[in-house]
Formats: sequence, C-alpha cells, structure tokens
Amino acid sequence: MFVNLGGPERREDLVGLLLECHERIRRFSRLAVEVATRVDLSPHDLEDACARCERYFVEALPKHVADEELTLLPRLKGMGVDAALATMHAQHETHAPLLVELLEGLRQLRAEPSAQARERLATVARSLVAEFDVHLEA
Repeated sequence: MFVNLGGPERREDLVGLLLECHERIRRFSRLAVEVATRVDLSPHDLEDACARCERYFVEALPKHVADEELTLLPRLKGMGVDAALATMHAQHETHAPLLVELLEGLRQLRAEPSAQARERLATVARSLVAEFDVHLEA
C-alpha cells in the first residue's frame, strides 16, 4: 500500500473536484476572517494574506461559480433537483455583493491596516463564511 505524504488523495472525478473547490472556498473565506482579526501579523504577512485572498476571490471563485451555473445547472435541470438548483443560483446572486464588499475590505486593509478597516473586513468576511457554509452544505 502506498502512503500519500503530500496530503489527502486527490479525486479526479467531478464530485471530488467540486468538493476540493468547496474546501478552497471555506479556506479562503476563513482566511479573510483571520487576516481581519489577527493584529499580530507582520505587515508582510498581512499584505500576503490579503493578496492571496483577493487573487482567489477575483480569479478562482468566479470560475467555480461559472462551472456550477454554466455546466452543472443546465445538465441537472429537469432531473428532480430543480429546487436545489434554483436555491444554488439564488445563493450565487446573494454572494455577489458580499464578494464586492470583501474585495473592497481586503484592499482597504492592505492600504491602511486600521482598526476600522479590520472591523469592516471582519464583518463582511464573517457574513460570507456564514453564507458559504449554508451554500456548501447543500
């Protein structure tokens, strides 16, 4: 038996790939909360964490949403999961303004790491974590 030392075994099937994407969504949304609430981060670490979150939410998450909306939704429509698909779509629309706020908060914190910027980011990041938890659980 081979031992995988590099982390959990990667699944190459569609469900496995989606679950990996969902785990990244959880990780980066929680990283945004952490960067907002940890005052012990060095300026370099703060800059790096904000940049990584921003890159994820600007580049990767939209691709995941597009996969769900443009690939999964049309293929699964009419297969007895239409209510779940409608909920998924509505949740994506609810997430959009929160994501805009999150990106603004990350940029503001990078530019001026004040208590006010931290609180703004923490508030929106916690809201997004709660929204994502419900969305990803389904």
